[in-house]
Amino acid sequence: MPHLDSIVIDAQDPARLAGFWAVALDAPVAYQGDDGTRLLLPEQFELFLDFVPVSERLERPHRLHLDLYGGAEHTEVARQLTELGAAPVDIGQGQVPWVVLTDPDDYAFCVLPGQVEGIDPGSIMAVTIEADDKDAAFAFWREATGWLPAQEEYTLRHPSGAGLLLAFFDSVEPKRGKNPMHLDLRTGPEEDYDAVLRGLLDRGATLAEHDWGQLPWTVLIDPGGNECCLLRAD
Repeated sequence: MPHLDSIVIDAQDPARLAGFWAVALDAPVAYQGDDGTRLLLPEQFELFLDFVPVSERLERPHRLHLDLYGGAEHTEVARQLTELGAAPVDIGQGQVPWVVLTDPDDYAFCVLPGQVEGIDPGSIMAVTIEADDKDAAFAFWREATGWLPAQEEYTLRHPSGAGLLLAFFDSVEPKRGKNPMHLDLRTGPEEDYDAVLRGLLDRGATLAEHDWGQLPWTVLIDPGGNECCLLRAD
């Protein structure tokens, strides 16, 4: 069974955007090069936040976004993030108990209030995923990763009980193009790559059509209509 390897974010300036999130999340740089910057997310099972260079990308609204946990002092967490370079934004959220911000590359994210054990304020609490078919997307990612249903409906958590959630919602508009944020899966060192790929296709993924040439990984579309990639074992 493959594992969730990374959250991948397209960026005009990967080093700059990674610099913001490295400080915001207290996440060390695991790799930096011409092909992007990789952060190791703290307080998680091994999971990375990858920033890859693109010449252009889809403008908001995006189908995937990050939710940060702010706890009882979520407004103070949001204030600290604005000092780092985030900005308040109105995306039509109305009167809600959380704060919506954009990062320096105009990705919207939320800072949520509440009391959740086992997670520090300022950490990523969830990746929110809009899907054309949230039932199918939820089932696919549950089977593909081995993650377990959490207490909240349509959410998945790592079997260890640690780390962020994957939270699935109905899409609010038709897909407009390639998502600038997506999830990457990676095969284990003892797994047969082609067999894992066949398993994902059997579970409802499809091969993505693209003009990016020969790649060392496979680009897929999950049953919710969102891109994901299958990477080979390190």
